Amino acid sequence: MSAFTPDDNTPIESLDQLHSFMLARCKNSDEWLIGTEHEKFGYSVNTGARPSFRGQIEELFLSFEREGWVTNRELTPSGEEGDIISLERDGANITLEPGGQLELSGAPLSSLEEMSNELDSHLEELSFLSEPLGLIWSGLGTDPTPHGETPKMPKARYQVMRRYLHTKGSLALQMMHSTSTIQTNLDYANEADAMRKLRAGLYLQPLVMGMFANSFLLDGKLRDGNCARSNIWLNTDNDRYLYPAEWLDENTPLMNYVRWAIKTPMFFIARGDQYIDCSGLPFEQFMRDGFKGHSPTMGDFELHLSTLFPDTRLKQHLEVRGADMSSPDYVKALSALHVGLMYDEQALDQTLSHFESTSAESLWRSRAEVDLQGLNTQLNGQSFQSHAEEILEIARGGLSRREPASVHLLDPVVWSIQRGESPAIRNRALWAEGYEALMRGTRLA
Repeated sequence: MSAFTPDDNTPIESLDQLHSFMLARCKNSDEWLIGTEHEKFGYSVNTGARPSFRGQIEELFLSFEREGWVTNRELTPSGEEGDIISLERDGANITLEPGGQLELSGAPLSSLEEMSNELDSHLEELSFLSEPLGLIWSGLGTDPTPHGETPKMPKARYQVMRRYLHTKGSLALQMMHSTSTIQTNLDYANEADAMRKLRAGLYLQPLVMGMFANSFLLDGKLRDGNCARSNIWLNTDNDRYLYPAEWLDENTPLMNYVRWAIKTPMFFIARGDQYIDCSGLPFEQFMRDGFKGHSPTMGDFELHLSTLFPDTRLKQHLEVRGADMSSPDYVKALSALHVGLMYDEQALDQTLSHFESTSAESLWRSRAEVDLQGLNTQLNGQSFQSHAEEILEIARGGLSRREPASVHLLDPVVWSIQRGESPAIRNRALWAEGYEALMRGTRLA
């Protein structure tokens, strides 16, 4: 979750206001940008464990500051500057997830080539700054450290989330502390385009989970399945994870998403750089009654949208969220896949046609099976491997029309799918050699 806290104090007066907010940044197709986010696990070669904030991570953030990154510090309850919780430079942000996973939220960029260069530069800089501190960073979807032993990051919002989510799902704390993902952010042109891309993203994400599966460890144990994250999300908080089946229907209006969002319970609101715990309060009740003297603002709605967890999420852009973290090639391939499928109208039509006969029930069934079945998961009488081959071909066509020089970014995934493999299958053997061998074998920086 980003460290960004919206500060729009415009009072909320109607549902139409929320609907208009969602469409406020629509763009023509020639203006569409690409944002890529990814998280990675740190490993201290000195201690043989995940790094804590006090010490290595704090020193790393200070090193980034010396390299020109602007720090953002969380204020203490007394109003004094506290810990560094994020850094910003050239439109990109570095933040910490609850268990110390380091996240790069890349700048909105106009091409996949720019995205690729941004990722390479980030990992090069991260390696340069981390090595003197005895840190390396790994590309895994889950880390073997038991979630109860994971260092906890000093963000006030995470304290609220830990208290609340612990009551909602049996694996909620593992979600916070033991998972890392890749996410692609995409623009849309209008309401119809937003909902078409939402549908396509929801159809695609179970398949993406199988293609990018790289979470074969949890709480110190080697698992039978390769996509623990897919199972974790099903046991985190169904209020904010499970989406209505009608989102998959053609011509579903954007207001459907808005109404679902406001029925979902909140975590908190932000006032004066402090988080006020209102966990469990549905946003629509907050709109009606307020909370402890605080009235709802558009900033509250924007913050609330960032705390909803469907596999594909709408804000003022679209976020596809199903993939496990993996190698740099796979980070690039994920964005290339979704750009190829969603930023070309012919490819988007083909993608939606591919899933035309797919019911919500069958999609959710395959979604539940992908952890254990992987690319052998069946959907509409066809394996995920077969679906993936067809989807990758559609993505190649889309990229060849929009950004032909970046078609090659799909190659690592294409080759793996042809062999019926995901990253987990290649990485599982590293665990037999020990924790450090796993971290070094999946090292990014």
